[in-house]
Amino acid sequence: MKKRIVALLLCATTIFTMTACSKKDDTAEGTEVSANTESSEEANPMPVPDLAKYSFTYSDYVTLGDYSAVPVELSESYEVTEEDVENFLVEWFTSNSPFYVADETKTVVEEGDIVNVNYVGKLDGVAFEGGSAENQTIDVSGNCSADGYTTYIDGFTTGLLGAKVGTEVDCDVTFPEDYQSTDLAGKAVVFTFTVNSIQRPMAYEEIDDAFAAEYAGEDSVEAMYDVVRTSLVNEADYYKASEMNSDIQEYLLDECTVELPADYFADLVDAYRNVFVYTNCDGDESKLEEFLSTNYGYTVEEAEQMWTEALKMEVQMEFILGAIAEKEGITLDQEAYDSDLADLLSYYGLTSTDSVFQTYGYGDLVYGEMRMKNMHVQSQIIDMLKENAVVTVAEPSEEPSTETTAE
Repeated sequence: MKKRIVALLLCATTIFTMTACSKKDDTAEGTEVSANTESSEEANPMPVPDLAKYSFTYSDYVTLGDYSAVPVELSESYEVTEEDVENFLVEWFTSNSPFYVADETKTVVEEGDIVNVNYVGKLDGVAFEGGSAENQTIDVSGNCSADGYTTYIDGFTTGLLGAKVGTEVDCDVTFPEDYQSTDLAGKAVVFTFTVNSIQRPMAYEEIDDAFAAEYAGEDSVEAMYDVVRTSLVNEADYYKASEMNSDIQEYLLDECTVELPADYFADLVDAYRNVFVYTNCDGDESKLEEFLSTNYGYTVEEAEQMWTEALKMEVQMEFILGAIAEKEGITLDQEAYDSDLADLLSYYGLTSTDSVFQTYGYGDLVYGEMRMKNMHVQSQIIDMLKENAVVTVAEPSEEPSTETTAE
C-alpha cells in the first residue's frame, strides 16, 4: 500500500490525544508530542531518554494465537456506487444553489430579475481602478450580487430596470463620503453596464462542461464525476482500513499473550511523561497539575493512568506484530521504507529526518529511527493480516417501529 508509513504513523499515534502544541519546532504536526533536544536557554531542558539501548527478540515475550485468518466484521460494505456519486453531487448542487443560466425567454430587465452583466466605472470619463468587471451575476432589486455576499453602493443597479439584453446602460452613482477609497469618497461616477442576459435558476440536469469548469475546475462533467468518485472511494477505503485495523488489533490482543519487559515499559512511560511536561509546561513539573486540571479536567494520577494504559496497548501491539514478523521471516524493505519516509517528509514539508526521529523517539534520535523502521515492518504485517482476514459485513439493523397501538 502506497504511503503505508504515513497511514501507520497516524494510526499508531492517535492514542496520544492529550498532547498540545504550545511548543513547535520542525516536527510533524498532529503526530505526537513535540521533542526539541537542541541546546537552548530553557530553564528546564527536556531529558533525553536512552531508549535505544533496548533490543528485543519479540517472540521471547509473546505467545501467539492463530492469526492465519483473522475474523473481521465490517459495519458496512464501503462499496461506492454510481448512485452514491450522483447523490453526493445532487446534494452538493442543492446545498449551493441557486446556480444561474441565461433565460432565453426574457429580453427586458424587470423588478426581481437576476442579470449577468459587464460594467466599467468611470470618474470624469476615465475608468478607475477596481471599477470594472465581467460576467457578474447581479440581483437588480436587491442591489447586490446574486449570492447576496456583495452589497453595492446606493443606486448601482437602478438604471438596469427596463434595460434590454444586449444593450449598454449608464448608471449615475455617487460614492458615500465615508467610502473606503479616499479617491472616490463623495465622488460622482458613471457605471456603464452591458446586459449580457437575464438569468434563471439552473436545474441539476442542466449542468454541462462549462459548469464543471467554473465550479469544479474540471474540463468536463465526466471529469467532475471522476473527481467525486475518486474522493468517495478514498474516503471509503480510509474508513474500511480503520475498521479493519481496529478489529485486527482487538483480535490479536485477545488471542495473544504478551509479557512486557518492565524496565523498557517504565522508561517509555517516563519518556512520554517528560515530553508532555516539556511540551505543555515548559519543562516545569510543578505546572503539570494545573495544566491537566485546566485543559482536561484530569488529576495527575488520572492522566498518568491514561498514558500508561494507552502506551501499554501500543507496546503490546508492537511486540505481537514483531513476533509475527519474526515467525514469518518478514524484515524491513529498505527501499520501500526510504520511499515512504520521503513521502512523510514531503507531506509535512520537512527537509530533515532528525525532527521526525526526535518526535517518534521522545527526543531520542536513534530510538526514533529504530521505532519507525519497526513500524514499517509492522505495517507489512498488518497488510498481510488484512489480505488473509475473513471479512464479513454486518447485517443492517432493523429500524425500531414507530407505530403505536390504539387502546
